[in-house]
Amino acid sequence: MLVLVAMEIVVAFLLSAMLPPAVRPVHAACELLLVLAGLGLVAALVRHPHEVDEERVVLRTAFLGDVILPRSSVVSTSPVVRTVPGRGPRPVPGEPGAVACSVDSALNVAVHLDPPVRLDLGPAGQVDASTVYASADSRAALAEALRR
Repeated sequence: MLVLVAMEIVVAFLLSAMLPPAVRPVHAACELLLVLAGLGLVAALVRHPHEVDEERVVLRTAFLGDVILPRSSVVSTSPVVRTVPGRGPRPVPGEPGAVACSVDSALNVAVHLDPPVRLDLGPAGQVDASTVYASADSRAALAEALRR
């Protein structure tokens, strides 16, 4: 997210140079709101990271929702490289027993569950999840926390 925010700042200056002078203040205000929203999202993710303890595993997506898994159901993790359209907790198209949990569409870790866990995904309904795909800054740190 920080990379996107930094790119947006650069693009905002480039675009502002091409706009007529009368429109630049409005554009600057809109860009400021966009950059502040991006920094707010980064702050929310830093303040509330994924959590692993003896009883549960909480996969967080800032203000988009959490997926709470019983620790006893988590069997293993594996690295993945895939994308699933959407944001927040959502079902994975084409995989009936899978849920994606991330701020964006990029996912880099799969959490395997046995027995499957029933997850309420709000408007998307309930899913008996046997795999939860998520994004983690450090897959190794997540795997180590789950091994303990």
